[in-house]
Amino acid sequence: MKRFLASRPSVCVFSLCLFVFVLPACYNPGGPIPGDPVPPAPREPVPQRVVVEEESIYSPAPRDNGVPPPECDFIRFVRYRPETDSGVPKPVDAVFLLMPGYMGGANEFEYMGRMLVSMAEASGRGSVEVWAVDRRPNCLEDLTGMNAAEEAGELPDPDVAVGYYFLGAPVGGQRFQGFLQERDVPFLSEFGLRLIMEDVYTILTTMIPDPEDRRRAVFVGGHSLGTPLTGLFAGWDFDGDPETLDDAGFRNCAGLVLLDGPVFYDDLMRFNNIEESAYRQRVAEIRAGTAPRFDFFTGVTPDAMALLEIMGMYAAARPDEESTLLRDIPLSADLSLLVKMLHSRDVLHFATGFPPITAFRYTNEALLGAFMDDKFMPVKMLQVSVGFLRGGPVVTKEFPGRMADQLGLGGIDQDYLFIPWDVGPYWAPGTGPVYSWVNFDEVGNADRPEYKDQNGVYTYTTMEEEVSDIQDFARILYRGPSNFTEWYFSSRLRLDMGAAAAPFNAAVGLTFFHNSRVDVPVIAFGAPHGDVPEISGWDEYRDSIATNEFTAIMCPGYNHLDINVAAVDRPSHRENEVFEPLLDFALRHSGGPVLPGEPE
Repeated sequence: MKRFLASRPSVCVFSLCLFVFVLPACYNPGGPIPGDPVPPAPREPVPQRVVVEEESIYSPAPRDNGVPPPECDFIRFVRYRPETDSGVPKPVDAVFLLMPGYMGGANEFEYMGRMLVSMAEASGRGSVEVWAVDRRPNCLEDLTGMNAAEEAGELPDPDVAVGYYFLGAPVGGQRFQGFLQERDVPFLSEFGLRLIMEDVYTILTTMIPDPEDRRRAVFVGGHSLGTPLTGLFAGWDFDGDPETLDDAGFRNCAGLVLLDGPVFYDDLMRFNNIEESAYRQRVAEIRAGTAPRFDFFTGVTPDAMALLEIMGMYAAARPDEESTLLRDIPLSADLSLLVKMLHSRDVLHFATGFPPITAFRYTNEALLGAFMDDKFMPVKMLQVSVGFLRGGPVVTKEFPGRMADQLGLGGIDQDYLFIPWDVGPYWAPGTGPVYSWVNFDEVGNADRPEYKDQNGVYTYTTMEEEVSDIQDFARILYRGPSNFTEWYFSSRLRLDMGAAAAPFNAAVGLTFFHNSRVDVPVIAFGAPHGDVPEISGWDEYRDSIATNEFTAIMCPGYNHLDINVAAVDRPSHRENEVFEPLLDFALRHSGGPVLPGEPE
């Protein structure tokens, strides 16, 4: 005890020296300041002729390792269909069934679903439906606070969600019981590849019972991780007998849609990268809880995903109001570390934590942009191109950058990232300028394509690199009956994917038998700035299947999330490079029309 007490003055002296000498060296406000935006581009809105419904089909979840909650006994998907005078669904020429990516939910397709249906109706060329699938683990999310916030009025009231998830406030007499831990979900060990394959097949056979109709008008696809799932569905055998083909995935659709993701890309995405003994041991460990049941990207825990949804609500409801979100809520240790990683200029900034993110002043819209825009977000699979900051100095961000590999972080942008750099003087943090957001169509135009600093010297971004409206992106995070993220991604799914084409696949219920027979047309869209789509990966998949038509479209300036949300309504500024070719592909290959039924 004496030794401890004696050391306290020296600790205090060290802390004072750290503050007086190290922190000012780490933080010296200033730098180039972004210039003025250009006037926004004229809008040509697509008339909204879409009905959005959540559909569910009863299908008991596996009970081999514990009993899941009753909500998990339903397959859920969000259905986007044409509006009719009678309110009754009408025949359509094509149905898109789309699967979300890693840690993603049905709302990845919220903007795409609405727009594809409405664009088809406006064109007069045909009608389509879009079915966005939620994987089973989405049933574990307590969305009480999110739904209450959205139902509060014409615009969401995010304060309701903040209170419910982070401050202990009740909603309708119910209090949030906390984010689930791995010990709470033993049954998640059985939520693997076979379940998602059977769920997709159940949706198709329930909604479109006639297999000829499915072969005429169904287009199965996915974004990011949803693309290898699409390839797996196409080659899957649903009765376990490789000699019968009518039940094969590719015989139950008219084509495949790959949205910025790999099919046969690297060792993580190959379908034969594990030995049988290792696979069986890993399954046993997941069941026992000695191996992780959750599969999260580093630091992206359920509270982080809930926080992102709330950020979207604030950006949509109160875009120009100064954000207090990160000052109002307690951050878990994991979430604090994630925020530091995303919002540190360099190693010294990360190590000292000064200035903290709570000292930076953002509007609600700018906070969302500073976390998710491709010029600020270092994680490639989370990037979207929605504009840039303004209002104060913005400087180069170096962390984690080239240290990512040493830190064990994959898929990290290592160059051309930025961070604001003025929180006021170091002795009075939190007194700096309020940073606001410049939308994607305001960073530049044909006459001034580059967004530069006030002196016209430094280029931050260009109109070619910005394609999505930040408000469209904000809405897909929360809008409707589902949400953008999957809070509890099952580690069993990724494990199963690595064994799907292994010699022992049938023995463990993974009946991926027919890849080489897949003969339906395929269309693939890629984001050159994104995380995964290299043409070589697509070439390998194309060469492994039997199709005579494989169309690959690269979209300049797009990032990973732009594929699903690039703006449609400003064609004079920038055409959307995905939705129209996708509609054309489906309507050209459709043998429709078909009339989808209703869930049983």
